[in-house]
Amino acid sequence: MTQSAPPDKAFSDGNAPHYQRLVQGVLADSRQLMERVAEATRMSLQQRQDQARTPGEHQGMLEAQQQLMRLTSVMGERYPGALRKALEQQTTAPGEEKPSRSLFTIHFDELELMDESQVTESIERARATQVLASAVEGPLADLDALVCAARGLPRVQPEHNPLRPEVFLQALQAVVSQMQAPAQVRQDWMAHMAKALGSELRGLYLAQIDKLKQGGVQPAGYAMRQADGQVVYVAPAGDGVSPGFGAETGMGMDLGLPAAAGSGDPLLTLDRLRRLLIGEFSSQAAPAQPPAADEPFAERFAREFESPAVLPQIDPPATDFAMTVPAAFEALQEMNQVGQMMERLGAQPGNGPGQRRAAGLGDALSMEVVALMVDNIARDSRLPWPVQQFVRALEPALMQLALADPRFFSNKEHPARRLLQDITDHAMAFNGAEAPGFKHFMRSLMDLAGPLASATIESADDFEQVRQQLHAQWAGGEQAREQERQRAIEALQHAEQRHLLAAQISGEIRLLPQIDHIPGEIAQFLLGPWAQVIAQARLADKTGSADPGSYQELVGILVWSAQPELTRMHTGELARLIPQLLARLRDGLALIDYPADRTEAVFEQLMQLHQQAFQGGPKPAAPSHSPAPPPGAESVEPPDLLLDEEPWVAPSEAQDSGFMDDLQPSVPGDLEPLPTPTPADAPARPALAVGSWVNLLVAGQWERTQLSWVGSHGTFFLFTNASGRTQSMTLRLLDRCIQQGSLQVLSQQPVVDVALDAVAQTAMRNSVEGKQ
Repeated sequence: MTQSAPPDKAFSDGNAPHYQRLVQGVLADSRQLMERVAEATRMSLQQRQDQARTPGEHQGMLEAQQQLMRLTSVMGERYPGALRKALEQQTTAPGEEKPSRSLFTIHFDELELMDESQVTESIERARATQVLASAVEGPLADLDALVCAARGLPRVQPEHNPLRPEVFLQALQAVVSQMQAPAQVRQDWMAHMAKALGSELRGLYLAQIDKLKQGGVQPAGYAMRQADGQVVYVAPAGDGVSPGFGAETGMGMDLGLPAAAGSGDPLLTLDRLRRLLIGEFSSQAAPAQPPAADEPFAERFAREFESPAVLPQIDPPATDFAMTVPAAFEALQEMNQVGQMMERLGAQPGNGPGQRRAAGLGDALSMEVVALMVDNIARDSRLPWPVQQFVRALEPALMQLALADPRFFSNKEHPARRLLQDITDHAMAFNGAEAPGFKHFMRSLMDLAGPLASATIESADDFEQVRQQLHAQWAGGEQAREQERQRAIEALQHAEQRHLLAAQISGEIRLLPQIDHIPGEIAQFLLGPWAQVIAQARLADKTGSADPGSYQELVGILVWSAQPELTRMHTGELARLIPQLLARLRDGLALIDYPADRTEAVFEQLMQLHQQAFQGGPKPAAPSHSPAPPPGAESVEPPDLLLDEEPWVAPSEAQDSGFMDDLQPSVPGDLEPLPTPTPADAPARPALAVGSWVNLLVAGQWERTQLSWVGSHGTFFLFTNASGRTQSMTLRLLDRCIQQGSLQVLSQQPVVDVALDAVAQTAMRNSVEGKQ
């Protein structure tokens, strides 16, 4: 008998008993689910065996059945543990960022490290995912809405439903891969298990939907943006179809595979792409065609780019590619595929002068990969459109290189790939063609890299030379940008060090026995601004003094002078101290450029307390801060009050770092507004790493800027734009900016990597659809 697992912290959601019971119930029943899937698979294999047309197929289905019956009990025992592990890996708590990478994603640069069996398994996994998607699409949308509601979310976020189909599939594949059976048998199993699992999940989802509804759970709404830009939440329709979500709620055939140009071309499959990367295709380089006489590229692009009325269309003359397919490819029925692909490429811009003729399947695949890569880069919305067009113009040169040097695909450090990455990395600094400095950047591209568009490419050296020339020209601007960044970093580092030291000093002041006998406003002055003054004096001191400037000594004097019941007995001493005390306080505040208006109320209250001492006034109000521990109580480390407060940044430090101490109330009217999130609906802070590009709202305008430094304690964040202008903010303001939509983090994956990953995913799509 299968025992229910104890409540798991990973699936605990505070006051969400319906959600906890749901997950634990599914885990408890998972063994029976696995056994039902195995039995349905056995029956499906039997049917295939009965319909087999050849002895080999008949024997294969028979062996698959026999192995399945032998191992069903083992798979049933192991599936609950595999499912629990898969749930723990994929489950995210509300407010957490979803996993950044799907377990079903293929990356271009990883493909050459995979062997043939791993590629086959990836394709079968994707096919299984497609089968599951069609089986559960409707019920999954309803379950997403109910599970999110059970977890306390105000809107549907499918990634927070741990019972997604891919989690069950991941567990199933983990168990199947552990079975001691031939690889072909396991593949035969998965082809039928996916369909059986889809039927089981559909029934499971419908049952859980009924349980949640009977428990009183009301489905969360789906976020839909109206024409006026406002966001409303719409409940799922009666038929279970989620409004406005489509493939986002289910796995669909989307599979995380972005559509790319030519995604329906049957030539490119995952296995062929892997073979291309590992160098299985060998081709002899054909003589290059001489470049055609034409207007120099730099002049042409400059002329078209500087015309504001027309979007430049950089279409180098198309070249017809004739090709001869070896007889061996006829046996593999690949001649027609190669011919169709070459005909399509010949009709596209980008096959310009200097392009040599393809000589077989390997060359045709190389050209297809280059065409898809270039098209994906040219569609990347992070790049200004002139850069997108410029990359399109480089397509002929890249095709020549790919045919002459296939290492272009497999070597991430290849000069041509590095040149593309350098160009796109620098282009990310601009959010449009009108951004400051963009025309100068484009001029450097046209002058130095533009000639590649019409050149005859002989080796990677042509690209390496251009890359070095570009870096030499960019070096001057980079140096000035780095100087601005370093000045900002030094200012913020000093502010952060002062803040941390002031927090320590604040804790020491908090331990003074008389601190609870003075008014709260004066106590907070000592714990806040004056702790910053003492910290600043210590940081600036070069003499090694224990109390530079005697500013810490003033703490005791100020505490005594703020207690009229004490000072009225020593009015002479108070009269002698008052002028010196007030002057020293103002001198200390001047050290950190603290505004006088922010301490005016404290000084007024202090003078009133002094007058009470001379006039015998009433006892001042009780302090508003927490009292000190009573004598004899156990010593407890006091809180570092300043660590929970915004750090003080002096005006000079703010000027040097472009410090932002407030957030604009809303985005401009011509920009799409975002709803103000509630605490439960607030977006998770994205994983910001140094080098990340963001769009930041500054003075009502979007500015493209890069995270260039983070304080050692995460107190400050510094952003630098292409011209070297810096903007800095605290962690608290950063979170507010993200929540209110005035800071938008762009994808951190490099442009070229994204483009090549899309090529791999297109190859996966073609393989899944069975095009060979």
